Amino acid sequence: ENIDIHFSELEALIRNDRPDWKSALENVQGVYMITDTSTGKRYVGSAYGDSGVWQRWAGYAASGHGWNKELVELTGDNGLGYAREKFRFALLEYCPARMPDEAVIARESFWKNTLLTRKYGLNSN
Repeated sequence: ENIDIHFSELEALIRNDRPDWKSALENVQGVYMITDTSTGKRYVGSAYGDSGVWQRWAGYAASGHGWNKELVELTGDNGLGYAREKFRFALLEYCPARMPDEAVIARESFWKNTLLTRKYGLNSN
């Protein structure tokens, strides 16, 4: 709960394989938000399946954009540099590991609608 961290903090947690964070985030699914602090635009995504939030966020720590179309376009060839400078990560909602994928995706859609990230943010779907 109450996770709102800068990309550099996330990167350090993943790089150092912090057991407390890893254990907590591996065992939950959820909906998260990435904020570009230079524009205020937001991206809402979800982590579901066996991998949990930890693995999904590890993808961002490795690339800067997590291979999301909108974020790849935003960060360009400097994905990690851009993310290190401008991204914040927040966990909007965590869900039990046993929650069906479709239910997590529905919660993601709820947050996209609530935060208007399809119209004013970085979500195209």
